[in-house]
Formats: sequence, C-alpha cells, structure tokens
Amino acid sequence: MKKITKILAGIIIATTLGGCSLFSSTTTTTTSVNPNKVTYQATDFSVIIPRDWEVLDGTTLPAGSPTSVVVAFKNNIKNKKFIANMNIAKFDAKKEKTTQEEIVKSMKDNYKNTLIDFLDAGNQNVNVKAAGTPIEGIIATFSGKSDAAENPKNFKQLYIKYANNFYVITASYGQDEDPQVVEKINEAINSFELK
Repeated sequence: MKKITKILAGIIIATTLGGCSLFSSTTTTTTSVNPNKVTYQATDFSVIIPRDWEVLDGTTLPAGSPTSVVVAFKNNIKNKKFIANMNIAKFDAKKEKTTQEEIVKSMKDNYKNTLIDFLDAGNQNVNVKAAGTPIEGIIATFSGKSDAAENPKNFKQLYIKYANNFYVITASYGQDEDPQVVEKINEAINSFELK
C-alpha cells in the first residue's frame, strides 16, 4: 500500500504543477456525444470531456509525469494562474489486498502531511459502470496547496478497484474557478466508465 500511496502523492503534485503550464498539446477527439463534448476512449475505460479541453496521452504527456498517468485533460482557458485539469492514473492491484477505503484513508493522511492548509471535505460512495454493471467507487474531496506562495486548490479524486487494477481520477481547480468549469469537471468524473 505504501507504494501506491507514494505514487498517488506524486500525481497530486503533478496535477498541481500541470494546472499551471506543464501540459501543452493539441486536442485529440474521439466519439462525439453532443456538440460540446467528446468521449475519450481507452482500451479499458471511457470518459466524457468538454470538446475544447486539451487531451494529453501517450507521447504528449509532459516529461516527468508519473508513469501511472494514462491521460490528462486541461481546460482551454490560458489566462489564469491555474488551469483546471484532470488526469486518469492506473495501477496494477493484483498483489494489493488493500480496500478502496484503506487507500483513500492512507492517501488523505498523506495529503494532510504534505499539503499546506489541507482541508478534508469528505468522501462519497458512488456507483461506476464496469462492463455495464455498477460497482462501488469512492469520491474524495479536499483542498490544499503544495507551496506557501500559491493559492489553495480544490481536489476531487475518484477511486475504483476493478479487474486487478486500481484507477484514480484526479481533478484540480482553483477555489475561485468558474462554477461552469467545476460543473464540467463533475460531469467528466461522473461519466467515467470501465469496459
């Protein structure tokens, strides 16, 4: 469990940095859902994102990204100090006997010790579709900052253990973020499905 906890802590730091200007790429689109959204399809999952968000995967992920990050999405607004973003990480959980609840608790304990002004906003059990069947996931919400000079950020993470894999969807955005952008983030997280 310590290995996954350390890797996930790296994802939070990468997401915090990534929101500034680390991610840069051209947008990749897949299936059209409606004029304002697209469905990003991976081999084992799909997620619906705003059409105008940048998609970074494969070789377009920035140097230094944790190897567990499969894809990252970045809001198209470039004139803010922090750009709302989301990433999806995947870990091999074959040898992990840890439950989702234990991972979430361990991660929050880690964030409490590493983020400045950490504030836990609670957890929520949710259903996520996996091969058409609902399975349990956990959404953890918290805020904090990795540097004393920056403004605190809000974080939302969806944790799912499925088919010998552990998935973590991490979104981060400024506390003064446009409510419509926050709604788009929530819609994207809620749209995550496993195949």
